[in-house]
Amino acid sequence: MFYFFQRGSDLLRCEVRPAAEGDGYEISIVQRDGSERIEHHATSEQVHQRWLELHDQFQSEGWKGPVTQDGRG
Repeated sequence: MFYFFQRGSDLLRCEVRPAAEGDGYEISIVQRDGSERIEHHATSEQVHQRWLELHDQFQSEGWKGPVTQDGRG
């Protein structure tokens, strides 16, 4: 599942997905410049809890979203 967050003209792309290798799940966070950070989580409960934490963090940092890829909420 993809999620987008916008702050001014900046856009973050987040994806929650099954791990590419092995068991578990990943959260991929891609910045506008293309840099990517991937977090690995063992269970769906852990990845869901982390996603909620990230969502709160993004909002506290002034990010709006999730929004559509073109920046509409």
